[in-house]
Amino acid sequence: MDIDKLFKEVMSGHSHYDLNRLKKLQESTDKIAGITYRKNNPVVAIRESIERHVRQFESASNHDQEVMIMAASFGSQVVFYVDSIEFNNPDLIIFHGTTDSGKPMQLIQHHNQLNFLLQAGEKHNPDKERRQIGFINS
Repeated sequence: MDIDKLFKEVMSGHSHYDLNRLKKLQESTDKIAGITYRKNNPVVAIRESIERHVRQFESASNHDQEVMIMAASFGSQVVFYVDSIEFNNPDLIIFHGTTDSGKPMQLIQHHNQLNFLLQAGEKHNPDKERRQIGFINS
């Protein structure tokens, strides 16, 4: 049956369908769709977890410090200031920021290879207010 026709019947009161049962069915369908979306896009749950941990770390750090990330996936350590973390569905995480020397950088990682260390360090620019890491969904 066409859903629009069914809706019109229910709303007009000329239907044998129970409106409450239809609402519960819609809620269940929405819940299943949300679970399926999260299953097919693993960075959704990862984003929530990373943002929570970064915000907790930022709030515990001194106001004269900024959060830096140390990545150790290249056989050596790379330390950089993070401006934003982009979550690119379904499975990529992209760190945008600058190196100690001020050069722009991006680190692109698959969610299965994600390992990094949060570190509080001196502000990149001591004359400006402390930066908070931004979070981007794409």
